[in-house]
Amino acid sequence: MLGLKVSLKHAEKWKQYIVANDIIDKDSYYIKDKNFIYFPIKRKFTILISKDGSEDISFVEKDFPKSNQKGSLKENLSKTLTKEELSFVKTAHDILGSIGIVEIPEDLEKREKLIAETLLQINPQIKTVLKKADIHEGVYRTQKMTYLAGVNTKETIYKENNVTLKMDVEKVYFSIRLGNERKRIMQKVLPGEEVLVMFSGCAPYPVVLSKNTKARHITGIEINPDGHMYGMENLRLNKIHNVLLINDDVHHAIPILYKKIVGLKSSILKKEIQPAIEENAPIYEIYLCDDGLDDKYIPDIEKAIVLLKSLGKEVFIHMPHNINGKPLVPNSDKSVNMIKKAGELCKKYFVSAIVHIADNGINSDEEYIRKLESYYEYFYFENGTDGFNKKEDILKVARKAGLKNICIDIAHLYITYEDVSKMISTIEAIQREFNTYFHIADHDKKTHTCEIGKGLIDFNKVLPLVNKGIIEVFSKDHSNPLEMLRSHERLLQYYSKTYDRIIMPLPKTADEFLDDALRVSKKGTIIHFYDFLPESQFDEAVKKIEVACKKRKLKHKIIEIVKCGQHAPHIFRICVDFEIV
Repeated sequence: MLGLKVSLKHAEKWKQYIVANDIIDKDSYYIKDKNFIYFPIKRKFTILISKDGSEDISFVEKDFPKSNQKGSLKENLSKTLTKEELSFVKTAHDILGSIGIVEIPEDLEKREKLIAETLLQINPQIKTVLKKADIHEGVYRTQKMTYLAGVNTKETIYKENNVTLKMDVEKVYFSIRLGNERKRIMQKVLPGEEVLVMFSGCAPYPVVLSKNTKARHITGIEINPDGHMYGMENLRLNKIHNVLLINDDVHHAIPILYKKIVGLKSSILKKEIQPAIEENAPIYEIYLCDDGLDDKYIPDIEKAIVLLKSLGKEVFIHMPHNINGKPLVPNSDKSVNMIKKAGELCKKYFVSAIVHIADNGINSDEEYIRKLESYYEYFYFENGTDGFNKKEDILKVARKAGLKNICIDIAHLYITYEDVSKMISTIEAIQREFNTYFHIADHDKKTHTCEIGKGLIDFNKVLPLVNKGIIEVFSKDHSNPLEMLRSHERLLQYYSKTYDRIIMPLPKTADEFLDDALRVSKKGTIIHFYDFLPESQFDEAVKKIEVACKKRKLKHKIIEIVKCGQHAPHIFRICVDFEIV
């Protein structure tokens, strides 16, 4: 049978085309493999593809599976429903992974089981049928669903734009109709951009942008705890490390943003973890004592990881500094084997680890670093005060060894340079090529690190480059870490962080958050503002932007207004792209 072979990343575009032009064979179902999807079609047609030849598309012969029953939903229901009942049937339905979501009018409620069973029979992709039981409502914009037929579940796996998304369709707001809009935005993201996604939900925008662009870092803020937890799971499913997800209200998070992207450290002891948990930071770094990766300590480390992950926190493990009284660096089989234990914990729980390449004047060569290559995805290699400390040395070693992630210790950089401009140049050079994470502390030339604001580092210049990290300040009492907590609080004293691009996918009330977006904008920031409006009133969205920018005394220019789909009769979801100038 004739089929259309399309690469997975272009599947949605061509599916829409062959459906709109009545080319798809509705009596058969698509098949796919690791790289391609194959659509059953009625006839050949002229294929117009992009000039760069990036789309892999061709006609093929395939054996496509047939439905158990031919014809549309209405055609199959016509055998059992009256003409009057049939007139109420809504054939349009959403398919999220293996779940079909239908609307059942009140006149057909007694027939809803029949409709659901019929849908299962004619579409083998659907394993569960749910009906919309209410409208999207509440702060979380979720929608009640009622189970009708098939497998009794509301959790599914959905794929789009080269990513996998897991969600409970009743607990999380998600719009399948925004798949093309997410693709449009991802095509606009430039290499090196730092992106903020407000109302990130189960993280479709962050995951799509991370997987398909060269954005430096993406931060998502989501108020719904279920949405946040599914977002964390979606980072794991897609093996993504350059995204930070924050579970909070945008109104609350933006004014204290540094406290929301900078976390705290603690040991594996519950009494020391508790103060950090009470601070509700998004990141926790488990600091291991000497010989802390001995087998006898592994169960306790795992308990700490499980506790913090259950709270929706991103977790890092800080490697022990010493093993058997000697520096733990990858220059011996014993050290390598110890570090690999951390690597296995990282793989098991999808956490990260801080590894020292060079310390105490000892330099590690490429041979030993590469012994850790299977863990590069999870390991952040920290700059020291000797060897792996200057920009040229860090870049040389990292490039040669093929590293992916660097932990930048701010105090170490200051010890190396004592010059903030050189520190910034080093950070920017590292961030152009590697994922980054920060250890944040001040330095006063007396102690190795000191509380923020008590040393010589100008954090107004350094903090804007921080994407995520922790306060690494020594506390006299780790069960009551006043020094660390004071430093975390002092983050509020510094100028607000800004982003290169801000996405606001909450069209119903996004205008209420425009001031928050502008607060973390700068000259050149692109903002994607969404709204629901009739076509004759699109200029109302522009007026909302003008009012908000005037209040902040910011100049802006409208780039374009894009229709992202129809929300209701004569009402469109639109996106206004505008730039701060």
